[in-house]
This record gives sequence, C-alpha cells and structure tokens, in this order.
Amino acid sequence: MSSRTRDLDGLIGATDLGDRTVAGVLSALAEAPDFSSAASFLLAQVLEIAAAERGHMLRLDAAQEGLVSVVTIGYDTPPHLTISLGELSNPLVVSAVSLVPVSGSAGSPLRGFSSLESWTAFPMPQARLRGTLPVMPLQHARELMGDNAVRFLTPAERRLASAPGGVIVIESAVRDSVVESVASLAMLAGPLVARLVSLQEARESIDRLTQQRDRLTLMVDSLPDPVVITNASNDIIAQNSRAERLLNAKDGDSPGRRRAIELNNLLFTSFLSKAVMTGGQQGGARELNLVDPDEGNDLLFEVLAHPLRDRVGPEDAVLSVLRDVTDLRRAANELERQVQRVRLAEMKASSERDRLNLILENVADPILVTDERANIILMNDQAEQLFQASETQQRSRRQLQAVRGNDTKFTSFISEFALLDSRARRERMALVHPASGSQLPVEVVSGKILNERGEPIAIVSVLHDLTKEVEIERLYETLKTLNSDLEERIRSATADLAEQNARLQWQSQEVERANRLKSEFLASMSHELRTPINALIGYSALLIDGVLGEINERQRDALQRGRAAAEHLLALINDILDLAKIEAGKMPLHLEEVELRDVISEVSQQIEPMLRKKQLEFIVDISTDCPALYTDRTKVRQVLLNLLSNAVKFTNRGRVSVIARCAQSDDGVQIDVVDSGIGIQDRDLQAIWEDFRQVDQSRTREYGGTGLGLSITRKLLDRLGGKANVRSTYGEGSVFSVTLPLRTPLGAGEEPAAIRP
Repeated sequence: MSSRTRDLDGLIGATDLGDRTVAGVLSALAEAPDFSSAASFLLAQVLEIAAAERGHMLRLDAAQEGLVSVVTIGYDTPPHLTISLGELSNPLVVSAVSLVPVSGSAGSPLRGFSSLESWTAFPMPQARLRGTLPVMPLQHARELMGDNAVRFLTPAERRLASAPGGVIVIESAVRDSVVESVASLAMLAGPLVARLVSLQEARESIDRLTQQRDRLTLMVDSLPDPVVITNASNDIIAQNSRAERLLNAKDGDSPGRRRAIELNNLLFTSFLSKAVMTGGQQGGARELNLVDPDEGNDLLFEVLAHPLRDRVGPEDAVLSVLRDVTDLRRAANELERQVQRVRLAEMKASSERDRLNLILENVADPILVTDERANIILMNDQAEQLFQASETQQRSRRQLQAVRGNDTKFTSFISEFALLDSRARRERMALVHPASGSQLPVEVVSGKILNERGEPIAIVSVLHDLTKEVEIERLYETLKTLNSDLEERIRSATADLAEQNARLQWQSQEVERANRLKSEFLASMSHELRTPINALIGYSALLIDGVLGEINERQRDALQRGRAAAEHLLALINDILDLAKIEAGKMPLHLEEVELRDVISEVSQQIEPMLRKKQLEFIVDISTDCPALYTDRTKVRQVLLNLLSNAVKFTNRGRVSVIARCAQSDDGVQIDVVDSGIGIQDRDLQAIWEDFRQVDQSRTREYGGTGLGLSITRKLLDRLGGKANVRSTYGEGSVFSVTLPLRTPLGAGEEPAAIRP
C-alpha cells in the first residue's frame, strides 16, 4: 500500500471497524489525491469489511470495451487482466454490466485467476454520460449465466442515472450479513472513483495543452516574419519576437531607435484603420512601409490579415502576418527585364517546337494524340504500323484483324480514361504486331491536355514496348519457383540436422555422465588400489632387508625388481587417481603461508637421484624479493615435481634450471623450469596438456609414463588460481612457465575447515 493510501487510512482514524461509517469512507475518497490511492483505499476497506485477504478491482477502459485491472491486494504476483465486454459468459462482465453482485464457487473459475474455492463480485457504477454503457436487465443477466455455479446476490439500491463502471472481486465467500453493506459501499463509492479518473484525465489533458501551447509559442517566435494579433481597437494583444523588435521599445534603447519604433506603430495603426474602413481585412495581401529600428533602412512588408473573431477573446481580433518583401521589390525590376528575355525565348521555343515534332516522328515508341471522343487525330510512324491500315500497302486479312483488334483495345482504354477525373493514367495492354503476328505487350502512358477552363481537349499516349520486361518477369517467376523448392529442401535438411544435433547432444551428455561416474568411481577406489600395492612394497622391503630371514642374491635381485615395478605401478596409479580426484571435485585445498624457496628445496632433494644418475647440472635461481604465497603447499610441490621430473626425463645431457621471479603484470610469482632436452615440435605444444597424451604414442616409444603429468599440473594450477604455458625449440630444449597468485582464492564449494591460517 502506498504512502498516499496510508494517508487516506489516517483520515478515517485508527478506530474499530464498527466506527467506520460509509460517510467516512466516502469523505476519505473525496479527499484522495489521485485515482490510484482512492482505488487502493476503497479495495482495502471492502476487504476489511468482508473479512477477506485478497481482492482485485477492475475498471471499464476509456473506450468502454473491456474491464482492465487497476489495483490488487494480497497477491504475490498480481494478475493484470483485460476482459472484453464481449465475453458475456464471464460472471465478472455480467456483474459489472447488470450492476448486480454475484458469487461463485470452485465450479465457476474465473479466467486469469488461480483456482478458487469461492469468490464474490461487487459492481461499481459511474455517472451516466454520453457514451456510457446501459445497464443490463437482471433477467437477461440470469439467462446469460444459465446453470453455471454462479449465484446472484441482492442488488443494492441503484442511484439515479447510474451506468456500469467496474467490479470488485473478493477471493472468498462474503457473509450474507455484510453483503448488503459491501454492495452499498461499492454503489456509492463507484461514482467518486470514476470522477477521480475523469479528474486525472483532465489534469493530463491540461498538461498536454500547456505543452502544446508552449510549443506553438516557440514555433511562432521562431518565425522570421513578424506576427501580430490586434483587437477591434487596433491595440496589439499578442506578437512574436520579430514583431517586438519592430514595434516595442525597451528601456535601454537609443532615442533614434525609439523614434523609429514610434513611427512604425503609427504606420501600422494607420494601415489597420484603413484596412477596416475599406474592408481590406477580408482581402489578400496589402503593402506596408516600416523602418528598421537597428539599421534605419526602409522596409517593405506584405501584410496578410485574417479575422479571428471570438477565438482569442470576447472581441473580434485580427491576425496580421508581415512578410518582408523588400528584397522581392528590388527583384521586381529585374523580373521586368526578364520578361523581355522570355518573349525572345518564346520565339526560339516555337522553332524548337517544330524541331521537337521532327524528333517525335523519329522516336522508337509509338505516340498517339486522340480527342475527347477517343478518335485518333495524330500519330507517328511507329503507331501507324499498329493502328492503321495503309492504303498504299496491301495487307492480308490476318494483318487487318490485328489492326482492328489493336484499335478496339486502345479506343476502349482512352474512352474510359476520358470519363475519369485523373490527369494521367498508366496501364498495361496486350497488342498484336500486324507484320509478324506476334504478341506485343506494351505499357500505355496517357495524359490529358486541358484548356483555360480546365476541360480536356486532347489525350497524348505513349506506348512503351514491354517485351523484355515480360520475359524478365517470366524468368523471375521461374526463379522464384526454383527458389521456393530450394528453400523447402533447405528446411528439410535443416530439420534433419537439428534431429542429428539433438541425438549428438544426448550422446554427449551420456558420455559426460559416464566419464563423471568413472572419475567418481576411481576417486572412491583410491584407498582400495593403493593399499595392496603399498603392502607389496612393504613386504618386499622387509624381505630385502632380511627381516623375514636370509635370502640369496638371486632372490634379492628378483625382489628389488619386483619392488621397483610396484613403485612404478604405484606412481602410475597415483597419477590416475589424482586426475580422477580433480575431475570428481574431491581434492580440497589446504591453504597456508608457503615459502617458495623451501618448496623448491624439497623438490630438488627428491629429484637429486635422477639428476645424479644422468649427470645433469641443476641450477636454482630464486629472486630475493619473492614474497611468501598463501596457497596449498602440497599442490605447489606436486606441480614443481611433475615439471622437474619431465625435464629430467627428457634431458640426456646439459642442465635443468628452476628460475623464480615476481611477475610484473600482476601480483603473483612466475616460475620457469628450463631444460636442454629433446624439445617439442610446434604441432604438439597443445596436445601435451591432454589426458593420457604423450608426443610419442607408439608401442615402442622410448619414454614411459601415463601421459597424465602435464594434464594434472594444469588442473592443479586451475584449482590454485594459476596458469601454465610452454615454449620450446625442437632439439634444443623447453621452458615450462608457471604463474601463481600471492593468495589462492577460495573456490565455490570449498569447506572453510579445509583452510589453515
């Protein structure tokens, strides 16, 4: 409920319901600031009297053609309805038009409302004015409802000159003891609410008229011509800015400008007085001499006066438009001199006309001139071939029939055109060429020649050959048909593609689901897979160390080989299970303060045996200004171990380096792992990051492994908020760059317990 509605509630007072009289409600409605507040207040009072929680008010629209929602109370999502008055089967329409309250149960649901157990509708009248709807008789309303589950309630007393205005719908059954009270309140408050609608429309109309007046004033002031409105006493009652410059003096004007303005007022008043005495106000333009107040030059105006009578005041008024014709007068003399030149030009035009006639005789299109009775009085040689049988040239019967047929069609066209009021006519016509007997499609363009009285004295017709255009149209229709067939084929193919895409999408979803289930299964099986292998490694170590008894050298060698194979198998399974954990989202982060130098030192100790075995040089270069990272120590160590293990694995001679620098582009640390190994070709730089992918995929490849190290590295970096990339020169070595943020962000779904301070 708005603040204005709460103000209306204050007018009644915070008293009990029994103290709120109908007079108080009507008084509050009369003092309502606008229609929306009054409607909300009235609906709230009706719901309170009826002891209901939800209600809806609908009003007749401005065109009196339907019921439109205006206010609702008690809805989470208010239904905004528009019900046509033509829906005479709708109980709300019948109640509103007949001014009779009705109620219904679940057997009579209302369109636009949710399923209701019961409802009650109370009509609201409005004052009967021109254009309002008549009240429907009660008997007719009962016939329209028929056997529907709708019950007509006792109607309230109708006021004089009432007309349908709207309806209030309460989503509950109203007690019989308060039906009459609610109906009476709706009947009395309806005209007040309707009057507020009229007042609101009047205010909007006043605002529009004010804006229109301001626009018209701006338009008149923008005119370059002075515009003046005078009354019967020749006093100026309105003028634009241009007229004020000529007729109004200002306080700061010079004496010369004031004298010029006084002279202008004297001349203009004298002009208006003479115009009244001679009846010139009803005439056309008159000339008026004025003085330019700024320059002192003489100005000549052409005054157009129009009587306004009582449209601007109680007395007759005259609108005068002063058109500056000073420059036109100067040009008059020049025009006089031009007249002589025109006369000379007419003589030349006569000779040009004769030459034009000669040209028309040689025009390729047939040209005909007919009188008002459609008789041909003149035509060129091309037209004679179509419409005239030459006396000197013998023509066959077929040719004569073609000529007569052409003449009949053309004469009918001209006769119809002569009866029309239009000055020109354009129409297609199918003629026959007498010489060849072929069809000749033409476009006839005819125009009337009028005399001084506006009467047609002749008709000039030009026939344009449309043979090429007709052929083009035929080809266009053929192309259009072919295009339609092609579009149909394209639609059919598109439908097939859509079906295939849907099938592929379903298959993709199934594959993704199977992959997710696989990852979840492997993640859950990490303990079951690692435990037996750790047991094999442990028992092998006990046997090798002689804890379980003495063994010979052959047995020791076999146990050491088995232990190495088990450790290799454990590493492979660890890679696969780590990948499965990451994909299944079961690898949490344990964030803490991490010194990068310590992590690199730990990793260096782990790969030291591999470096010593291959006799590789190992260089560690860590910038002294690298701060501590807030990240997962184990994940960072695993990333560096994977990269260094790969570098050592694919480097047979030379060195392996670890370089750590603070990144300049953002607040992070960049770690480069540089090797002088075999390198990577450009076509494989993206493939090495894929799951289970190695550059050498053959069964006889030199280097072993699962192909998961770099894939797990990139996925771990994604979890840590970092990124990785590679630069490599085949045969010379590679550089793997890792960028880590100073603080790893906590991802969605991370448990706070997994974070260490």
